[in-house]
Amino acid sequence: MDLGTQPQRQLNRRDGLLLLALWLLCLLLDGLWIQQHQAPPAWDQGDHLSRALGVWQVLSQPAPWSGDWWHSLWAQAPSYRGPLTYVLSAPVLQLLGPSFSSAMASGAVFNGILLLSCYGQGRQLHSRRAGLWAALFVATAPALLNQRTDYLIDLSLTAVMTGSWWILSQRRWFAAGRRWLWTVLSGIGLGLVALTRPTGLVLLWLPLLLLLIGGLREARRGQWRPLLQGATASVIAWLLVWPWFSQNWLTILSTINKARQWGVAYQDGLEANSLEGWLYYLKLLPAMLGSSLTALVLVGGVIALVERRPQLNPDKAWLIWWLSFPLGGLLICILMTSKDFRFVLPLLPQLAIALALIVASVERRWAPLWQGALVLVALLGALWSQFGWGPKLSSFPPHRPNPQGGWPIEAIVARVRSTSPNQLSTLAVLPDSEGLNAFNLEAEGRRQQFRLAARQTVAPKERLEEELSNFDWFLRKGGDQGVMSDERQARQSELLQNSPHFEQVGSWPLPDGSQAQLLRRKQLSVRTAAITCPAQLSGSITAIPGGLDVRVSGPSTALQGSKLLLTLRQGEQRLEADQALGQGLLRLPKGCLEVQQQLALSDDASSDGAWSAELQLLKANGQRQTVQLPADQTVLLQPGQGDPGERTANRVALLRQLGGQLRRGELDSLFSKVGQLNQSDPEQVYLSDAEAILRARLQDDPGDLNDLYSLALAQALQRHAGDAAQTLTQIKALDPSNPNALLGLGVVELYRFRPAQAQVALDQAAKMSPNNSTLRTLRIVASALRLDLPQTLHLLRS
Repeated sequence: MDLGTQPQRQLNRRDGLLLLALWLLCLLLDGLWIQQHQAPPAWDQGDHLSRALGVWQVLSQPAPWSGDWWHSLWAQAPSYRGPLTYVLSAPVLQLLGPSFSSAMASGAVFNGILLLSCYGQGRQLHSRRAGLWAALFVATAPALLNQRTDYLIDLSLTAVMTGSWWILSQRRWFAAGRRWLWTVLSGIGLGLVALTRPTGLVLLWLPLLLLLIGGLREARRGQWRPLLQGATASVIAWLLVWPWFSQNWLTILSTINKARQWGVAYQDGLEANSLEGWLYYLKLLPAMLGSSLTALVLVGGVIALVERRPQLNPDKAWLIWWLSFPLGGLLICILMTSKDFRFVLPLLPQLAIALALIVASVERRWAPLWQGALVLVALLGALWSQFGWGPKLSSFPPHRPNPQGGWPIEAIVARVRSTSPNQLSTLAVLPDSEGLNAFNLEAEGRRQQFRLAARQTVAPKERLEEELSNFDWFLRKGGDQGVMSDERQARQSELLQNSPHFEQVGSWPLPDGSQAQLLRRKQLSVRTAAITCPAQLSGSITAIPGGLDVRVSGPSTALQGSKLLLTLRQGEQRLEADQALGQGLLRLPKGCLEVQQQLALSDDASSDGAWSAELQLLKANGQRQTVQLPADQTVLLQPGQGDPGERTANRVALLRQLGGQLRRGELDSLFSKVGQLNQSDPEQVYLSDAEAILRARLQDDPGDLNDLYSLALAQALQRHAGDAAQTLTQIKALDPSNPNALLGLGVVELYRFRPAQAQVALDQAAKMSPNNSTLRTLRIVASALRLDLPQTLHLLRS
């Protein structure tokens, strides 16, 4: 029948209305669940919500012509969890408001994609009836219901992968004369899978391999078009992914490895070397779709088969293609070191489609009664899975709403905001329980106008005292601390309890019977106050034990985003105590304000006596403006007594110390301390602040090697690889005998995907430091990227 005939259009319209009705029913069911659920997001859910809110904020101020805007957008998804889920959630957050409920409601977007994809594939493989049955089965599958009323990345991955698989199948078997159109769509689909989660592509390894083999066979016969089309789809996918991947590839790979290690440590280790490991998903998948529903479909199919054996002559090539995705993906999931139903969720729609094909193929007198029973069982199973209503028709664990609220997350964030309304505050969170953790506090801080960031402490036990100088705010909790907490948190809580520099400013009873306590530094490191506008920028500098108290007054337009170039002189001695105004975290309103900050002096600033002071404001545009100090301003430095937490650390000064470690090649200690710094500065703005300050200082003294190494480190940590390479090249000329400069240059060139240039630098460094194991590893990587097999093998053997 021609697709353009009136009966055909009526059938299409009928199917569209049925799919819309099914989607609206899902929306009603999910909305009822979300309305009853009062618990805050847990760990991963809080992290995903934070990312989504970040993307929502960036998209709400569109500037696609700006490279910085794109950089900011991709920076919201720096791990292997790609940005597409958050981008598609953003319109729902805009429509319903930024909240956990809105994020869960965005599952309707992905559910719509999934319903259409399953209908399309069922219709593609068999008939409209098969497509509608497939849509019903995925709409009521307990595992998918579980994910529709949660906010994780697995539902979006399942939807996008199912859509991409449908498009790939259309291109391979059903495209007819529009093969190039479907080739382009296939490339877009694969790119969207990678933008959701790059590891999702691994599940498609077998069909992609079959496409490659088929293309090579055709090429041997002189037919290059299939291979060319496959290459075109690959290029399109790569072009879609490249902007995000090229910015974040290092953290993407590191977080993939970290997730693997976490799975081994904290999840069931059903290894592939055991029978239970091989059978785990085979037993789980029917339960994920609904054990009663699956059994009823199979029983009806078997009865129909016994009554009259159908004449089946399936196309073997087509059958191999259709099975390649679920079987290849299942093999990968079985071989993984950890097991979880979410890992195999993208394969579940294929089981739903298989059952739909069975239902649509049965034409018996008793079929309508059987099909009515299937609809009833599917709907009742959904109600039991989500609400516990009716008979238990599924062995999959139910996912009922948690009506227990009472977690004071909103109040904790509001208390910090009310104390420091004009800055982004960082809260160090000691507990890691499901209801109260750094992830859901971070999400709430973003929801409340992005005025609070929450971070877990990461310092090793021997450096816990340093954490007292990294944060102004701490949250601790009694009772259960959560699965990721250990003796470090207990020791940190003890240090806080005994510190004379912190006080408790709030406490809240928790639903688990314990209590949350909010502590803050008695003298906050940064404070702001509205003032009458002065005639000019003015300030003062006062020495305090172990640090400086600096005050600057002026219009917010001048202060916002500015840095302080603070120079102290005592005879021939010169000390730079540069710092970002407000540690770079100010969010100033219009008007004039006084900003006061108390920061620790660096370790080398220990000289007593009077120092003359000079203070300049380094504005965001790079211009300098002198800050008027009181006449004859002198500073009497007062070295600290080593009391932990007495002063907040100056992160710019700490970065300059880390530059010295880079110069000496102390990489392990360097990166450990960078991790601590990154936790205390939620946006890592200290890096850009330090870069601006160091560039300004190097204008006065271009050959200062300490500042050059610090500048290269700041640029590299911001992933400004081109700038870092230029700085390291300058260092190489000034410090030619230091292999650490060449090692740094090699790392940066590898990051830029320039292995030839990296090889030159690393080989030179190896001549100066032949026993450096890090250099050997980097040289192997560079040789492998250059496809220099002899050199790679030589280095591996040496």
